[in-house]
Amino acid sequence: MRRLGPLARLLVGGLTRVLAASAADAERFAAFGVAAERIEVTGNLKLDANPPELSLEERAQLRRELGVGDAPLLLGASTWPGEEEALLAAWRGVGAAGWKLLLVPRHAERRGEVEALLAATGVRYHLRSRGPALAEVDVAVADTTGELARLLTLAEVVFVGKTLPPHTEGQTPVEAAAQGRAVLFGPGVANFRVIARELIAAGAGVKVADAEGLAVRIRELAADPAERARLGEAGRRWQAGNRGAAARTLTAIAKILRGVN
Repeated sequence: MRRLGPLARLLVGGLTRVLAASAADAERFAAFGVAAERIEVTGNLKLDANPPELSLEERAQLRRELGVGDAPLLLGASTWPGEEEALLAAWRGVGAAGWKLLLVPRHAERRGEVEALLAATGVRYHLRSRGPALAEVDVAVADTTGELARLLTLAEVVFVGKTLPPHTEGQTPVEAAAQGRAVLFGPGVANFRVIARELIAAGAGVKVADAEGLAVRIRELAADPAERARLGEAGRRWQAGNRGAAARTLTAIAKILRGVN
């Protein structure tokens, strides 16, 4: 936008108010011409989301449907090509200790690609789109839509997808952190760089450099329930301390509607 020069100012000149998700976002808007008096930091609306609350029986039923029993669970959230292989390799380091792997591809239509990978490795697997699992498996694939928030309630460790090379954009880690999971992500966090920095600073998220680093951290966390609990509690505290964006946004909009500067 800065490179557009005067054209950028034309694009933003008609904005009444910019409600920024973070101070860094506010600085970017100011950098390409939005007047400071029209910018207000109201926070990230995603942080106001309430995690789903599943009863013990609901969780047990979901586990039975997936075929993972009551084993500790490593979950790959919104994974992209290449990340399923990395998670499968990492899971092999803890599978002997009884851990199961749950893959939730970002795009359900990739189920054929993911299934081919699993079939080639010889692991026992089940695709959720085919109904409840008939037996316990090593790897479950949630090739469905709209279930990630519920599935996160089952996991001990969560890897956030689209973050390992060559991917650079990143999927959001907010839901996993808010649900008190131990959260891992790669270096590709362009879409949530501020949140990633905050999670790391709060001791609520761990960044790994690559697939090998991911495997190392998963082995460490699998062997350290106290560290998993510490990361999860830090995530809950981080979300609780950053709530309120919806109320601040509504207040700002109400002022605009009333003509109050």
